[in-house]
Amino acid sequence: MKVSEISNGSEVKIHARISGHSIVLMTEAIFGVSEGLLVKPMEYFGKYMQFLEPSNVEIRNKRDGRVYKFMSNSITPVKTRYGNFHLIKSSSSLEPENSRKAERFYIEKLGLMSINGNNQNLKNCIVHDISMRGISLIVDRTTNLKIGDHLDVMFRYGSVFHNYEISTVVVRNFMIQDKKAVGCSIDNLNVDFIGLLVSKKNELTKLDEVPETNLNPEISEKQQILEVEEDIAKELIPERPTTITIAANQSPYAASENRSSPKSLREQKKEERMAKQAKDIENLLDLRDI
Repeated sequence: MKVSEISNGSEVKIHARISGHSIVLMTEAIFGVSEGLLVKPMEYFGKYMQFLEPSNVEIRNKRDGRVYKFMSNSITPVKTRYGNFHLIKSSSSLEPENSRKAERFYIEKLGLMSINGNNQNLKNCIVHDISMRGISLIVDRTTNLKIGDHLDVMFRYGSVFHNYEISTVVVRNFMIQDKKAVGCSIDNLNVDFIGLLVSKKNELTKLDEVPETNLNPEISEKQQILEVEEDIAKELIPERPTTITIAANQSPYAASENRSSPKSLREQKKEERMAKQAKDIENLLDLRDI
């Protein structure tokens, strides 16, 4: 399957890094074109984002409900007669991630874990996904875990950052995109955890109910695609005056605009305020609400 074959309305997650902090940018697929996948525009404080290096992309395809993970070649802003969008290009062949019977829900939240009851030496981890059968964790390369080790995992999730605590047992070691990971069975399937699974299931149901994006109801989608491809071929620059370029370990404010005249006090205060907001956002993993 090609990235251009992703269905209209599919949920798209782009994993990136800003100043060393992992973030997840959320957008939505519109339709595939010859160059790749057209998605809704992504902005950071009113500026379009451009990714210099390949990024990890995760898409839940609306057509089959399955999750596809791949590496993008580039993600760039494009201008069309219907407005500004982003274009995801990838030469990778997309394969479904979820082939097991138990449905997995992706969390991607920072957590803490204790190993074999040692609460004095807590380790960081990332809760990668959860299901009725277990949980997958991304761990530090220096953390050595054996099959049978008992892990008590704690993480916060949801709009109110509810705290979840789960007792698990390691059942396998594997890699997730060159990162060390473990799969665990769950000892205590408590009410809190079941509630989280139900809420994630409801999120997917709501996603299926989201209407597809129709750029021009007066013509067919095929004709819309042809028009967008014509505009992309012109390599038009988006109307916004500036574009933020995201490279590895780079802050969006590291490359500020060059000015020939000194900044006014008002401009300096505005930049300081925006820099503080950026710093706060860098500490978040999920930018869904931005």
